[in-house]
Amino acid sequence: MKVLVVGGTRFLGRHIVSDLARRGHEVIVLNRGTHPPHPDATRVIRCDKRDRDAFGKALVAEEWDAVIDTILQDDDLVFAVEVLAGRVGHFVHTGSIGVYAPCARVPARESDPLAEGDAVYAFNQKLRQDQVLMRAHLEKAFPATILRMSNIYGPGDVPLDGWGGREPEFFRMLRDGKVVPLAEDGRALVQPGYVADLARAFGDVLERPGLSTGQIYNIGGDRAIMMKDYISLIGRLMGVEVRLEFAPAEDILERFPGLTNRRGLLFACEHMCCDISKAERDLGWRPTVRLDVGLAANIAWMRETGLL
Repeated sequence: MKVLVVGGTRFLGRHIVSDLARRGHEVIVLNRGTHPPHPDATRVIRCDKRDRDAFGKALVAEEWDAVIDTILQDDDLVFAVEVLAGRVGHFVHTGSIGVYAPCARVPARESDPLAEGDAVYAFNQKLRQDQVLMRAHLEKAFPATILRMSNIYGPGDVPLDGWGGREPEFFRMLRDGKVVPLAEDGRALVQPGYVADLARAFGDVLERPGLSTGQIYNIGGDRAIMMKDYISLIGRLMGVEVRLEFAPAEDILERFPGLTNRRGLLFACEHMCCDISKAERDLGWRPTVRLDVGLAANIAWMRETGLL
């Protein structure tokens, strides 16, 4: 296939490009050019999505078997749907399981009701993106698929910390044997997904357009783990004794103002786990990297890059 990847230069996007290239697809990357070009990309189109004239011309300059979006916001998607109508065989969007927060049931399923409009959480924008594409599919038969990613980890980025962010100092505190507070009781469920596993789902979707068009799929790790146990596992892999305490979120915000933010910390108190059985059934996709193995690789990368 001839596949356009919008974004594709950082973390998940880079792994998507590499996986598609391994499958033999012609992969064209569209980005601003602020990161080094991807070695596995067939070619690169330099374009800022905010320049609507240039972005529109780039999208319609060629016929695409598929377009994979890793960075577009809801207004960008409205524009892309209009421009690409009738010009693309399949459009795959990177969503987030954050749209389920706060989860009414766990694990969250694609058909579960969503808590739209809760200003505490950072994922209303992801929900709006999903709505743009599902509306376009229902009203205009736009060939969209949404992959809702769990929190992503692996070499290339700092993993989720215990405060709902990706703060290297949190892991340095673990390394140095400091007491690290977790919000509330640390029993919120998280379901990290290894970056290469999650990237593989995009290629699997493209190989099953008849099943996947118009569908939403949860993509994540194979099982959920409580936040306190997730942090304890990281400590064991680092070879340190983890010293945890539990505290109200407001106390943590007051004690660590430069390292925490309210939205992320409150989000870390919510269950973030999803049912991935639909993707397993329809796409033949499933995660293969165990959490301890993937986190060990992630920690090794942080050490190699001087973050830890």
